[in-house]
Amino acid sequence: MNADFVFVLDATATMGVFIDRFRREFLPKVTELIREKAGKADVRYKIIVFRDYGSEGAAAMKESKFFAIPEEMSELEHAMLFVEAGGGGDSPENGLEAIYYAMKSDFASGTQTIFFFTDADAVKMGARKGCEGYPEDMTDEKGLKEIWLGKKPSHITQSGKKLILVAPENTAYSRLAKELDNTVFVPAVKSGNLNDIEFFDLLKKLF
Repeated sequence: MNADFVFVLDATATMGVFIDRFRREFLPKVTELIREKAGKADVRYKIIVFRDYGSEGAAAMKESKFFAIPEEMSELEHAMLFVEAGGGGDSPENGLEAIYYAMKSDFASGTQTIFFFTDADAVKMGARKGCEGYPEDMTDEKGLKEIWLGKKPSHITQSGKKLILVAPENTAYSRLAKELDNTVFVPAVKSGNLNDIEFFDLLKKLF
């Protein structure tokens, strides 16, 4: 069995404490839980970091390869050391575009889980078109939903997918969660650095 996980992180200035917690607390906990629940599954992790194309240009979106776990865990941990919060300008950010990149990942067949973390709203997809680095072939929100629902090509397996959105209420993310299947919305305090999020409670939503 294959189990792929994509972690999408808002890396704007307010998220520094959370990114440190993610690195030190969340990754070890999720790895321990997966080993317990998934047994001999082939597990892989991928990291996507986003900010705002309006202020960061081409540096607004960074994605890693898939790391085999536990074999490449030290390589992933090393890569995480270079993820620092900063920039982003004024809220909102390009989180929906980051979800697009996550959905278009080269998933293996099996279970496919996307974890998304932000303390801000999302700018409308396409609003940053024309900014440096903004992809010319980026979809719109309708296309994003069609990818998740299997109406557009991707490596997502409809029977194995799960999307966990950690974000403030009354944002593009809470609205999106109502329209997508196999999606869990976890409300967070806006501009609260996600300090209100308990990782143990969050991991319960995996299984």
